[in-house]
Amino acid sequence: MMKIIDPHLHLFDKTQGNYAWLAPDAPPFWEDKALINKNFSLDDIRTTAPIEHCGFVHIEAGFDNSSPWRELAWLESLAADQMKTVACVDLTQSTAQFNATLDRLCQYSSLCGVRHILDENAYKLLQNSQVQYNLSQIAERDLIFECQLNGADTQAIDALVLCLKREPTLKIVINHAAFPAPLSSEYVIWQNNMSRLSHWDNLFVKASGWEMLNRAYQRQHMQKIISWLLDRFTEDKIMLASNFPLCLFSCSYQSLWHCYSQLDFSASQLHALVYANAKRCYGF
Repeated sequence: MMKIIDPHLHLFDKTQGNYAWLAPDAPPFWEDKALINKNFSLDDIRTTAPIEHCGFVHIEAGFDNSSPWRELAWLESLAADQMKTVACVDLTQSTAQFNATLDRLCQYSSLCGVRHILDENAYKLLQNSQVQYNLSQIAERDLIFECQLNGADTQAIDALVLCLKREPTLKIVINHAAFPAPLSSEYVIWQNNMSRLSHWDNLFVKASGWEMLNRAYQRQHMQKIISWLLDRFTEDKIMLASNFPLCLFSCSYQSLWHCYSQLDFSASQLHALVYANAKRCYGF
């Protein structure tokens, strides 16, 4: 059996949450978005042998961005075993608003971190003094900041490095390995920028979201990226995740974890990648 803790997945309940981004007329404009425009529950992330599901981290999914604690209340009502949650926050809120939001979120025992999707606005946001102060408040409360940005955006990486220097205790997890695209001209830029992040003890990388760059990705592609990350960051900093239900654009949940199990790594490396690192990083 291969024990896993999935450190990046999403569940949906469209009867309770907003999920505006899932609507056909809302970005992102994926032709196959209808595949995930429905409810997903704990039953949908069950695995069978040889995959033993031992826990998961639920990443905010646009349930209610104006009142992000509502998503945590719903998730905790599911009474899931071994669940941690990452809530949505707005890093541009005033100090009083942001601290009030954190106060409300911290009432939920599953909370381990927060996310504001940076993406193409990463440089602008990370340069903002209010955002910088709010990141310091995340660090002060010993919460994780889930960082989603493009690793080939050098200006954004420059700004992130400055944030790491300002807030040396802020624990950062890079989402989706910062979107490596090895067949593009940006791959070398991504490598150089990610190498700059590898020196920080408080920074981790989740390798997932393969389908977001290429619906028809191959196992060889995953092997290449993960091997490079292991070489730069060492095996205690890298986690493999599903990005469920978006992984369904390419394969089933069980199939993805089976694919991970077939990667060319030692048993101890694979255990770290799919279980031990997530357990330690997220405090299971």
